[in-house]
Amino acid sequence: MSRALVTFMVLIVLALAMTACGDKTPAEKAKAAGEAVGDAAKTTGDAVSDAATTTGEAVGNAVQATGEFLNQPKDAAVKAAQERVAEIEQNWRALLAKAEPTTDKAKVELQDADRQMADALATAKAKLVEAKDANDENWQQNVKPALEAALQKSQRLYEDVYARFGSR
Repeated sequence: MSRALVTFMVLIVLALAMTACGDKTPAEKAKAAGEAVGDAAKTTGDAVSDAATTTGEAVGNAVQATGEFLNQPKDAAVKAAQERVAEIEQNWRALLAKAEPTTDKAKVELQDADRQMADALATAKAKLVEAKDANDENWQQNVKPALEAALQKSQRLYEDVYARFGSR
């Protein structure tokens, strides 16, 4: 839940508490204000709890996906990795086609990101080639983790550049 929404809800609760304090004694006003603050605290706590739960689920899903990748048989993992490389490349090309950096600094940043993406994808493709000849032990200990790291780097780079240039 966004911070602005939580703040808005807290302000509403406090405003209601203040209007409820019209012709009351100071003790009744203090009690009403205390209840309003308690309600606001509960609402805020619920919002923070919901946000933490959502974040935890997203992290759990990412960890599960990585775990599933790392536990797949070699052939299935290689096929899945090839598909991920193709998807990242396609998304990257589409992002570059629509990105319109407005400053010279932004243009340089985008060019740098493009070089980083080329390197990360080249590493992933090299690991895919290496996977074809890797025995099970080398696959599990060396190739697979390096391949996943290259794919994760590519995905993070795409997401970072998309956040900077793609949402326009």
